[in-house]
Amino acid sequence: MLEKKFILENLQKAVCYKCGTSLEGAKLVTVSEAPIALVAHAVCPICKAESMITITPTGSGIVPVQSDLTGNEFKKFIGAKPVSYDDVLDLHDALKKQSLWNLLAQKEKKQGKK
Repeated sequence: MLEKKFILENLQKAVCYKCGTSLEGAKLVTVSEAPIALVAHAVCPICKAESMITITPTGSGIVPVQSDLTGNEFKKFIGAKPVSYDDVLDLHDALKKQSLWNLLAQKEKKQGKK
C-alpha cells in the first residue's frame, strides 16, 4: 500500500486537465488499491472536472472522465461481472412482457423485503 503522505504529494503535483489547478484538495474516491498502485476518482476542487488518477511509486497519471458515474459508482461497478449476450436476450424477452418501470418496481419490492 502506498503511504498517505506519498499520495498527497502526488496530488499536489498533479493538475486538473480542464483548469490546470493542482489536485491537492480534490475529492478522492479510491477505486482500486494494490501494494504498488492506487487508482482513484478525483474531482477538481475548483472547476469540479472529474478524472481518474493512477499513482504509483514512479509517479502519477491522469485521464479525464466523461461519465455520469460518481466515484463510488465507479468503485461499485469496477468489480462487477460482464453482461453476457444471454443477459441481454433475457432482458429483451422480459421487456416484451412488461415495461421497464414495472420490472424496476418489482426489483425494488424484492430488495425492500430483504
